Amino acid sequence: MTDAFRSAAAGADSLISTTTGRRGFLALAGAVGGLLLVGCSADGNSAVNTTSGGTPVRGGTLKFAWLGAPESIDPQVNSSFAGANFSNNIVDRLLFQDRDTGALSPWLATKWEYNDTITEYTFTLREDVTFSDGTKFDARSVKNNLDQFYFGDEALSIKPNGKSYLGPYKETQVVSDYVVKVLFNAPNASFLQLTAHSGTGNISFLADRTLKSSAKDRLNPANVIGTGPFVVTEYVPKERTVIVRREDYRWSPPALKHDGPAYLDKIEFITIPEASVRVGALQSGDVPASFDILPTDEKVVTAQGFELTSRTVPGFTLGWQFNLSLAPTDDINVRRAIVAATNRAGYKKSLLSPSEGEAHSVLTDKVPGFVDYSQSALKYDPERAKKLLEDAGWKPGADGIREKNGVKLKLKGTGNILVPDARVTYEATQAALKAIGIDVEIVFDSQNIPAKQITAEFHLANINRARNDVAVLNTQLNPDRGNGAVIPENHPDRARIVKTFNALDTAIGAAQIPLAKAVQDLIHEEFVLVNPQFQTSQVAATKGVGNIYLDGSGRLLFVDSWVSGK
Repeated sequence: MTDAFRSAAAGADSLISTTTGRRGFLALAGAVGGLLLVGCSADGNSAVNTTSGGTPVRGGTLKFAWLGAPESIDPQVNSSFAGANFSNNIVDRLLFQDRDTGALSPWLATKWEYNDTITEYTFTLREDVTFSDGTKFDARSVKNNLDQFYFGDEALSIKPNGKSYLGPYKETQVVSDYVVKVLFNAPNASFLQLTAHSGTGNISFLADRTLKSSAKDRLNPANVIGTGPFVVTEYVPKERTVIVRREDYRWSPPALKHDGPAYLDKIEFITIPEASVRVGALQSGDVPASFDILPTDEKVVTAQGFELTSRTVPGFTLGWQFNLSLAPTDDINVRRAIVAATNRAGYKKSLLSPSEGEAHSVLTDKVPGFVDYSQSALKYDPERAKKLLEDAGWKPGADGIREKNGVKLKLKGTGNILVPDARVTYEATQAALKAIGIDVEIVFDSQNIPAKQITAEFHLANINRARNDVAVLNTQLNPDRGNGAVIPENHPDRARIVKTFNALDTAIGAAQIPLAKAVQDLIHEEFVLVNPQFQTSQVAATKGVGNIYLDGSGRLLFVDSWVSGK
């Protein structure tokens, strides 16, 4: 290994004291976790985190209810919360991220290194891993999956899915059967954490048979083949998805300290859209576990002996992205007024559950590099909001809605029906905006509206994206990547904005902290690209279920869960 490389592996004590140059990420994450999780309290992202105690029980079926449904059973296609939670149990990842410290540790990769310019990563893989069809997982598996994830396959109707996440991806080289090198055309510091990420845009590995299957054929469970502890056997869209245990599974993350296959025989994910029906299913004993518990129902189910397990979903707070390509949200005073009229602290006091948090930034509180803007750019000040609109020439009309040059201050926004408290906070914001003269129409059931239509017609677009890394901002808002704020090509500051975002990928650890602040300053203070609402959480109510585990991305991992039968 040359001086241009630094490696990391479990127990690499010689790297723990490294303080200069580019570090192996495990040494940095494990030994200097404070550099990765600045300001993190000891309990990490957890608001409430209880679980049934006792000795694990092998066998049994867990019926798990939730609001949504996987839109696909292809892990590389799923973008919904339900889709990521389901597929997290049929695939594995190169690395594992500790949910409390942010540290990265081995999983399918036993060690890794990256070069001094952060453009090349080399992974050494386990040699005992197989896909559920019995074929070997090896370096070529990594290459084939990354290539299809990034480039897609037009002949199979597989769309390119990786540009926003992999950024300047160049290629993957097979060094040997169990050593693989991933190359980028520019620095990509966020890639390593992406190899442990289980939310939208995650890198999950599928067998050659799956990669050679068309998008349509991947709706057949028999064609979706991963390395994970469970195998999908049934998929009824919008109703239920069933996975069963792999008896030969032996490679769960060492950090979990789980040996051998999963405890559960089978898991049935059941879609129940109505909150009252989900609670009724718990109370009747039809299901012992459910997600998407409303704040008003939490006390009800806990009084009946159910345990609550919750974690804040790390990443992008739920809120609106402003569309800078449409009038009147191209007017920064309108954007500033909307932000000032949004009572985030009030939502926490009156609308949200104890597990959910006040939004203090575009980032959730525990993401490395988070900065608190609650008393500055995000401060609630409705009088300031009115003055901003007055100064921008928006005068109240006869009906109370402001006008300028004969045009009403009317906006269209998308909402969210898959996060239980999203509707009530958006409706509260809608009412607050109407009180200062802004009329907002919100389309909540917007999942089937094409992205191009939202960009063309909507001034406010709902966003909440999980990722325990500041890279979520680059993925979502960088004009050359996600461009969630629809910053136009002719924007006078576009090049500088892109450069500020791109800088996030040039440093790791402590060196990234000022870069993260510069991006958040740009988002909140200079250009006002988003209007955060609140920090979402995942809340599960369970009875007789052991170890409901929400991972570093806030997604379910069931390899170590069990049902007691009580």
